[in-house]
Amino acid sequence: MIRSLAVGAGIATATVALAHTALAGYVARRLVAPRSAKVFAPVTIEGDTVSVPVIDDSREPGTYGLRLDDGSHVMVGDVVRDDGDRVVRRILARPEGLDDGDVVAAWTSQNIGAPEDVGPTRHVAVPLRRGGVAEAWEIGDPDAADGRWTIHVHGLRSSRNGALRSAPATTDAGWMSLVVSYAGDDECAPADALPSSLGTREWRDVDDAIAYAIGQGAREIVLVAWSMGGTIAMLALEESPHRGTVTGLILVAPALDWTRIVENAVAGAHLPRSVAAASMGVLRSRIGARALGLIEAVDARALTWVGTARPGPRVPTLILHGRTDPVVPFSGSVAYVERHPDAELVAFDATGHCNEANQDPSRFRDAIVAFLGKLPRG
Repeated sequence: MIRSLAVGAGIATATVALAHTALAGYVARRLVAPRSAKVFAPVTIEGDTVSVPVIDDSREPGTYGLRLDDGSHVMVGDVVRDDGDRVVRRILARPEGLDDGDVVAAWTSQNIGAPEDVGPTRHVAVPLRRGGVAEAWEIGDPDAADGRWTIHVHGLRSSRNGALRSAPATTDAGWMSLVVSYAGDDECAPADALPSSLGTREWRDVDDAIAYAIGQGAREIVLVAWSMGGTIAMLALEESPHRGTVTGLILVAPALDWTRIVENAVAGAHLPRSVAAASMGVLRSRIGARALGLIEAVDARALTWVGTARPGPRVPTLILHGRTDPVVPFSGSVAYVERHPDAELVAFDATGHCNEANQDPSRFRDAIVAFLGKLPRG
């Protein structure tokens, strides 16, 4: 009987171990998976309002967008009425020729329809050292900017349309804006279902964008990085041969400690905390990386700038972050600022992830304009 109990316990232990490993693999896959296709659904345009289905963000305060299936954009504002399964919101801008009635659209936090809505725009291609090009928008007047450039870097499962939200502030401050794409997003080849490397591969494309800006006359560059773009910016400033040209950082809800981020995601899914460490182990192993389709293994635990292992760049830094961010914990930004006297944290009461510019645009803009205005001229 004792032997049968031991065998049964062994089987149960093995089953639990297999389940734990499967959960870890699932979390790792979800962490690096490419952006899923936008979910398009019927919406109803009626005068200056639109009725949209209820999803996580469609009840949030602030200014957002609807991307129609023909690629056009509708800017939407405050909630007018909540009908339970649908929300009616104010329309702030709509394409010419869009009539009232039902259309198919996807909800998005991208509240700016096109770079031309920000300022004079050139559609450019940044040459990449790995071959090919990265599409980018160059916004502003280079003569008036006098060598001052900002490079806007979007986050995981996003696109340069999301990073466009910081361009109005930098344009108002008189700086050029280069809004870039990079490896694995939906614009920069090779993009076909490539998983993210959490910045460890992507930073090279942003470094190529820095080189491009220098070639266009940039003498002072500020990286404006969103979410995982924060990881990319940190890696670029550690590794780039051009890092001496980067004179400042603006970070929006930045990913500065991936252990904290993964543990937060696991806790939010009500999984055992041990799954977080195991999922990072999957990413770190060659076998796990190969199974996930990664070009190279990723040591997520090493991607932290809030401890002592990686000191972080000694450049003036502005962090804009919501206190209740459900994806990238606010505590990581607090910990970073505590260790970096050159860093300033502006806390927002915004809900959701990376919604600071959507929900408090004036404060978001003013903080960026003031920060850029304080930077010494080279």
